[in-house]
Amino acid sequence: MAWWRAIPLKVRHSSKCAYAPVSHKAGFEAFFGPGPHYRWIEKQGIDEETINSRVRGSRVGQNPEDALRALVDENMTWANHTEIMEYLDETLEKNPDIAGILGYSEGASTASTYILHEERMHRETGRPRRIKCGIFFTGLAPINPTQGFVLCDETEDMVDVPTLHVIGANDPYRAGADALYNVCNPDTAEFFDTGKGHTVPRGGPVIDELGDVIRAMIEMAEAEE
Repeated sequence: MAWWRAIPLKVRHSSKCAYAPVSHKAGFEAFFGPGPHYRWIEKQGIDEETINSRVRGSRVGQNPEDALRALVDENMTWANHTEIMEYLDETLEKNPDIAGILGYSEGASTASTYILHEERMHRETGRPRRIKCGIFFTGLAPINPTQGFVLCDETEDMVDVPTLHVIGANDPYRAGADALYNVCNPDTAEFFDTGKGHTVPRGGPVIDELGDVIRAMIEMAEAEE
């Protein structure tokens, strides 16, 4: 089973680029490297600083769905949703061996949104599904292109393939990861806590443990084919 990494924050410019450019604060390049940088989701109706401010002011004890509803306004839309879904469709068509998807943060939201997109296309047109499992690092719930986040108490949509949710106990965006987990099949979704924050683990024993969990998830996905 081959994997396509679903969240390159640094990409080369192309004549057909679905990504949105990123403006960032000091310290960003130390973590992600020199620019240019791009993001998957071009939001309209709310700016990133407003979201970050609301995260800092969020109430302890809110359930994940209420926490996300408090972060964004009802009129938030995903401006480049169609372009991103088409880009992922084309990428999979060019790489027929790919069967899994991985995303970090906003990329996890994009990846889970794409799984729901594949479900809908299969249901409506009979198009075969390609993605058999997903790995989400410090994720965020899927996004409806016109109605904000896809939340478990507002929809019957479900990410029905095996998923691994790599989270950080100290992640200030933890509600997003929990809300993503809640729209996944509880029988095939698993948490892996790194004990860190909104980061991807880079070394130490946690990598060995994570590798074992990933291999087990892939075996589960292959057994279901």
